[in-house]
Amino acid sequence: MVKQIVIVLLNIGAIAAAGILAGCCYTGPSDLEKGQSMPERTIEQVQEEHTDGWMAIPGVEGTAIGLSEGKPCIRIFTSLKPKELRDKIPSTVEGYPVIIEETGMFRALEQQ
Repeated sequence: MVKQIVIVLLNIGAIAAAGILAGCCYTGPSDLEKGQSMPERTIEQVQEEHTDGWMAIPGVEGTAIGLSEGKPCIRIFTSLKPKELRDKIPSTVEGYPVIIEETGMFRALEQQ
């Protein structure tokens, strides 16, 4: 009888622990629930694949990984106004936002 009570209490404890853990993981509606799909590749892989193509566009000075509204994004640095490149560079690539930022021309500094 004692053995059966222990088994029942262990089962109740396991169910309660699973419920608590599942409840702690919920943070509200996610992008997946809003109809967006989860990117299949990392942002580093996506940036690496597309950088050569972006760098071939006149005015593009470089690319980087950054944050936009607290989420990872790909940044395109340009010596042109962003609106001049918007038709050549998409606003998202594989689910990651792409931010075009006017930085001016990049050039190496002379070493002293």
